[in-house]
Amino acid sequence: MTAAGRRRKFSRGEPFGNMNRVSSQPAALSRQEIGPDRGGHLPPADGAGSASRAARPTQRRLLPPLSVGPLPLKLNFSWTLFGNLAQAACRYATLVLLVRLSGLEAAGLYALAMALCTPIWSLALLGLRGALTTDARNEFAFADYLAVRWISSAVAMIAIAAAVLLGDYGTDAVAIILLVAAAKLFENLSDIFHGRLQQHERMDRVAVAMAIRGLGGVALMFPAAAFIGSPVAIVAAFPLAMGATFFFWDLPSAATLDRASGPCTPPAPFWRTPLRLTVLGRLSIVALPIAISGFLVSLIPQLPKYVIGSLLGAESVAVYSLIAYWITLGMTIVTALGNTVTPRLARYSAAGEDRAFASLLARIMLLVAAMGAAGVIAALGLPLLGEDLLARLGPGVADLPRVVLSLSVFAAMLYLTGPLGRALNAMRRFWGQVATRCLGIALALATLPRMVGARGLAGAADAMAISTAVVAGLFFLNVWRRLADRPEQRTPLRIGKAA
Repeated sequence: MTAAGRRRKFSRGEPFGNMNRVSSQPAALSRQEIGPDRGGHLPPADGAGSASRAARPTQRRLLPPLSVGPLPLKLNFSWTLFGNLAQAACRYATLVLLVRLSGLEAAGLYALAMALCTPIWSLALLGLRGALTTDARNEFAFADYLAVRWISSAVAMIAIAAAVLLGDYGTDAVAIILLVAAAKLFENLSDIFHGRLQQHERMDRVAVAMAIRGLGGVALMFPAAAFIGSPVAIVAAFPLAMGATFFFWDLPSAATLDRASGPCTPPAPFWRTPLRLTVLGRLSIVALPIAISGFLVSLIPQLPKYVIGSLLGAESVAVYSLIAYWITLGMTIVTALGNTVTPRLARYSAAGEDRAFASLLARIMLLVAAMGAAGVIAALGLPLLGEDLLARLGPGVADLPRVVLSLSVFAAMLYLTGPLGRALNAMRRFWGQVATRCLGIALALATLPRMVGARGLAGAADAMAISTAVVAGLFFLNVWRRLADRPEQRTPLRIGKAA
């Protein structure tokens, strides 16, 4: 088929074209092969371009092909884990350096600004990245996702400005709050471009962006403290680093992906005029349950702390938080796995490839279950350490092995909900997931007061394990029921074999 014929085929509404024809072509082409002489399309599959390619081997060695295809899952997972760990380390270093460079008061103002801005910006996310990464059928254009993100970000900035005007804040506090809001603005704009890269399974560029903005913010704190010295100048390093990362890394990465994706991927302009308000409203409704689900996921680990604080006091909350902190570390790995496999699961689901979908999900579930089982086994062996060592590890905890065992069961159930929730997202089953998580929270709130009063910290962990096990079971039944549907009930989607 000629290039003109392929263009006519795309204009008739077939964005993926004849995938059987192009699936045999290389996933990565050099800029010479995607030049104006070829009209920006892949070379023909009948071997007509093989002679010209063979005639210029030196050129291919001097300029390697520009890789835009998906990375292998293991490599994507490694990059995602690296990015998350780098970001967590830089955030911790930020607090430590603020205390050392400006004192506790500056760190307190920064913490106040984060406490004010984070909930507002979390709502402004609207779950758009989750909707984008699972939009394998291109139901909405990337310009629509970006437009909604711009609008929600503008609303968030107005809300923060109103909160500053209505609050009784000093000059430094107002400046730091606005600087943190500006940093969050660039972070949220980067997030939607990271969603596009994640959709194409290029988590290497996302991880590098996370490391650049984290390390850049920490590095810029030192010259700000040396030459200016004020807390406002030091905090200004964060929006500067995030803005530079957005303009000089995220935007070029997305533009490169858009130029080099070839005819198999529809063009993704960054902006559309005039705005399609009806489409934007429909997209917001589609993404809203993802935002609600994300809020509920962040709320679940905090529930036992609320009840423990009201019944046992603040010291018990501190002890529980210290013992349960390793659950957060495990969730970092589970989140990295989820971010890695979600785009692949979404493509399998959209294409009706249930066997590939189930196989990939089963592998991730086995890995997560092994993590949970390892925690339970380690908790069972905790009494072997002896009473003296246990007293040092958990001061003030009467039955530390029992508490750790209950928390291990809770962690195992919580880890299982991660890939199952991502599988439901890939199937675009958002509201059912929200309802199930609400049921789990209601069950936890109903059982926590009684079990904490009866068994203390172990009772809190038991209540959370029971409620989370119910959620995991309902998630599994929902996924299994969707996979058991007849294939003819879904419209197949032709996709190329993932790299």
